[in-house]
Amino acid sequence: MPSVKTMKKPVVRQRASDDPDPFFATTLARGLEILGAFRPGDDGLSNSVLATRTGLSRPTISRLTNTLSQLGYLGRDERGLYLLGTHILRVAYPLLAQLRIRQVARPVMREFAEQAKGTVSIGTVDGVDALYLETTRLISVPDYVPDIGFSLPLVRSAMGRALLAMQPAERRRELVARIRRETPDAWKQFGKATEKSIEQCAKRGFCASLGDFRSQIHAVAAPLVTLRNGSVLAINCGIEAYRLRPGQLEDEFGPRLVAVAASIRASDTTTAREAA
Repeated sequence: MPSVKTMKKPVVRQRASDDPDPFFATTLARGLEILGAFRPGDDGLSNSVLATRTGLSRPTISRLTNTLSQLGYLGRDERGLYLLGTHILRVAYPLLAQLRIRQVARPVMREFAEQAKGTVSIGTVDGVDALYLETTRLISVPDYVPDIGFSLPLVRSAMGRALLAMQPAERRRELVARIRRETPDAWKQFGKATEKSIEQCAKRGFCASLGDFRSQIHAVAAPLVTLRNGSVLAINCGIEAYRLRPGQLEDEFGPRLVAVAASIRASDTTTAREAA
């Protein structure tokens, strides 16, 4: 019988991730976390900042930023700081190109934006946020520059609430549970308004947000389409509050936005079916 000294201890292999899925690629997930750590206005990030934002170790960050740089997903400036690389646009373009509804909607969105003197955008769900896929901007507010890729919380925006209203009941319950888990303060503050907006969407075909995301911006949003893959798109219009007469947002612009959404759907029958 081998002595205690010669007995080998069993090798304990640690999982690289807490995810129970054996096919979950942790390294890939960490690389995507790094890309997702960049925010609008960032003027280059160091490995230490990326480590702070992602919670990953410095050695892991160093390996991944080096790999992402070689692949063109990251670049470096003269200070050695990392910036997002243009190769990301090559990856995103096929998705945007598939959404032909964006091209169909542009002239209608532009016309409505000019009439309302506001910003009209199309968005979809991204986690607990709404993500813009197309936008026509006629207003400029400090710290509010909506564009493709711009995101805003589902519960704090008319766009987000319309997207929640479009979800099948079970999926909506899952999203609300995730919102309450990940952003409990936001749900505590805006949960009741969100539930009211979902009811308003069901009754009137649109919902409103009176400065819940930006105090100076009031907005209406309406369901647009459900894509063949099940993703939902909504359309919104944000207007500076001082431009609006009392009641005008919901009495005038809400119903007109519903008509705009119907017009876009009627013009694009190949990529989407009408949202229920």
